[in-house]
Amino acid sequence: MIGKVSAALKTIPEAVLGGIMVLLFGLIASVGIKTLVESRVDLHDIRNQVIATLILTVGIGGAMMNVGDFSFEGIGLASVVGVILNLEPYTS
Repeated sequence: MIGKVSAALKTIPEAVLGGIMVLLFGLIASVGIKTLVESRVDLHDIRNQVIATLILTVGIGGAMMNVGDFSFEGIGLASVVGVILNLEPYTS
């Protein structure tokens, strides 16, 4: 069964897979922005701007971090960066 699925996926041209990937990651980004808007995150606050910018830059920019045998990159590393940056209590 897995061999048949694999064979079927290999028949899809690379350009089509590339287009699907662009659409997928664009959709993920738009859902994230929609979530920020719906939860009324104040993006006029510099702290929130910096956190959002760093998460997007790390996630899209291809940053990579190795910790022992583990390697973080892409969405995984961006998530870790977001959690760490949001651990600092908000003071205004």
